[in-house]
Amino acid sequence: MQQMTEWNVWTQRSVELLEKGYLDKLLQVYEGESGPSRPVPEEVEEKLREAYKAYEGGQNSPEAETKLVEAVLNARKKVGRSPFNHPYVPLVYYLVSEKAKKENKTLEEALQEVASKHPETIRILAKEAQRRGLEALIQRLEDPPEINRQIGQMFKRWYKEKLKGEIEGRLPGPTKPKIVVVSPEKSKPEQAPLIAEGEAGIIIYTGSDEALKDAAKENLGLGEKEELGTKGVDFYVVIRHRREEAHTEETWHLTGEVKFQSDFGGNQDNQKLVAKASIRLDLEKRHIGIVVVDGMPVVSKFRGWAGLGKTTIVTSVLLLPDLIAELYQKGEEALGL
Repeated sequence: MQQMTEWNVWTQRSVELLEKGYLDKLLQVYEGESGPSRPVPEEVEEKLREAYKAYEGGQNSPEAETKLVEAVLNARKKVGRSPFNHPYVPLVYYLVSEKAKKENKTLEEALQEVASKHPETIRILAKEAQRRGLEALIQRLEDPPEINRQIGQMFKRWYKEKLKGEIEGRLPGPTKPKIVVVSPEKSKPEQAPLIAEGEAGIIIYTGSDEALKDAAKENLGLGEKEELGTKGVDFYVVIRHRREEAHTEETWHLTGEVKFQSDFGGNQDNQKLVAKASIRLDLEKRHIGIVVVDGMPVVSKFRGWAGLGKTTIVTSVLLLPDLIAELYQKGEEALGL
């Protein structure tokens, strides 16, 4: 097992956050409270109630089974979620919706054909729906989105709306750099190229993962096939560090992926993150590719993580403003190599 002293300083500092109210501070980025209940159209609820009662009164006949599954699929179609979780629901829904689309059939007609070929699957899904109870099925449709499914959006919102202020709070003195937040998406040709923000000391680039990746590649002069991550780029920040003693300016490019893990598991993915293109350190181009990870990895002090070292920067989102501020102030020295 690696010792913390073998890690990069930013990984070490992430673990030290445990003594400083880590989880409470993390709520500033990843909110712990779910949103309000979601409305369910009256037609969807009524269809589900009727089908459920018909199933209970129909002695589990094939017709009643199909009718109940149809109501489940109808809910998925109309509100984008199912009244209960089951691995076969999305499979049946796909078969039915594809048949309905290709053959110009209604949901009911398409389901009849699918049910004729998969009667046991339909029987089990109807039974599973009945086991859960009618009110539980409706409650499931009304429940707010699971917090785990909102993690990515929470980071994007914090990154776009709060990161600038967090960086400013970490830079001392009355003279602070100009920090700009720009979104030069390809669909907005009127936007100036990111690197052209000449007066800005720190540039926070927002947009889709693809747009961030394209902008970083263009500014860094990377080839089309060069990867910047396992799935894209979650953030891209340009930092201009002025070396007063040499009267020169260094432009640093910070890219990275963001992860939140609420439990153990996924060690293979963790190793891919560290080993693959998410982690980059190109001092010639002044490009730093990092992984920002929170949750169980930090709480467990990166138990099970392989490949951590001085040149692999894996850190908490709570330290991202610190890293950017210190890069602006110190340049390469901030990396703790």
